[in-house]
Amino acid sequence: MKKIMGYLNETIKKEKNKLIFVTIMFIIGLVLGSLFTNFITSNDKDLLISQLEIYFDSIKKLSNDVFGVKVLSSELLNNGLQLFIIFALGISMVGLPVVIFILFFKGFMLGTTLSTMFLKYQLKGILGAFLYVFPCLIINTIIYILMSFFAVHSSVKFLKALLKKDNLNFKSFLGRYLLAFIVCVVLMLITCILDAYLTPLLLKLFTFIN
Repeated sequence: MKKIMGYLNETIKKEKNKLIFVTIMFIIGLVLGSLFTNFITSNDKDLLISQLEIYFDSIKKLSNDVFGVKVLSSELLNNGLQLFIIFALGISMVGLPVVIFILFFKGFMLGTTLSTMFLKYQLKGILGAFLYVFPCLIINTIIYILMSFFAVHSSVKFLKALLKKDNLNFKSFLGRYLLAFIVCVVLMLITCILDAYLTPLLLKLFTFIN
């Protein structure tokens, strides 16, 4: 494990520009998602607020849709599939734009959700947004940024080796890329458990004051 973490840390330090790039793409998505509610029609705003109200109504009841095994299995499937797609795109060498779009879209959706909370609950929405993202979505975001970073790094490496015929031990590099994927999956398992059991309980506290 120490060697694995050493490799991941070394790669991040050497390729920090790529990490900064993918982080900026997520932030751009987050900002645009936050501004999105300012440019949609009143009917669309009402629709977003209605969906948020349905969600918090389920939170109050801690129904199976937002709490428990059903949520855990759904989160494992969705996040696992998304991380695998990002991983596979990194190997494909031509999937870099799709990886960036996935990360951008996740930022956009998060920004839209948080903006809708502020739209519905005004200043109280700050507390709701904090409980919504802490700690699960913060960790989840870090995981996706890291997986996207390693996918971009892998795609660029493979592409350079193919076009410039650089010396690259494909088996060794692919093995280390796979290790990065496994680490992200393990961390994702933790966030899924938090999202299924801890986040709903935290948000239930918010329903007492909204």
